[in-house]
Amino acid sequence: MSRLPVSRREFLAGAAATGALIMLHPFSARAAANQAHLRIMETTDIRVNVLPYDYYADKANDTMGLSRTASLIDAVRKEATNAMLIDNGDLLQGNPMGDYVAYEKGLKDGDLHPIMKGMNLLGYECSTLGNHEFNYGLSFLDKVLAGGNFPFVCANLIRGTTLAANPRDDKLYLKPYVILDRKIKDGSGAEQPIRIGIIGFVPPQIMVWDLK
Repeated sequence: MSRLPVSRREFLAGAAATGALIMLHPFSARAAANQAHLRIMETTDIRVNVLPYDYYADKANDTMGLSRTASLIDAVRKEATNAMLIDNGDLLQGNPMGDYVAYEKGLKDGDLHPIMKGMNLLGYECSTLGNHEFNYGLSFLDKVLAGGNFPFVCANLIRGTTLAANPRDDKLYLKPYVILDRKIKDGSGAEQPIRIGIIGFVPPQIMVWDLK
């Protein structure tokens, strides 16, 4: 989960290649009256790249930034009858803005982290955690997560250092999973209920990488 963020150019190239394959798949056809298609969009390793700006070079860079990805998300939502947006983690550390918010500005109870503001505006429906969520400590992470309008899930992170004899009794840091009740439109335009389960995990090595 420590790879560099994918540039806009790489994202578009990958999307084009994937799109060519999808065109050959029967699910790319228009949904029949008794069928419904759901497009799932996933982002990962945003790494505090909210704006199209390279803080290390101190200049604008239109190949990066969640604000640039927003146009792609909007395009998919206009194209697909049913779509949802989730994130795979590694949100909070990765450029000087992340360090500034954590070390200089800080977050008081009720403050909204810039990455949370952006994700709320884009209508994310769920996210899990990446190893970089722990770089600034749990107190900071708690304040960040409190600002989300969507759930965060993680099934292998507990509070404390001792596992319970029964895994069901473990005191988890977050909900291990969520089941979202949604309505999607089928090929006839009628709404149909659907339940979508999302589960998340973090690499166990966070206990070594961020031993605090």
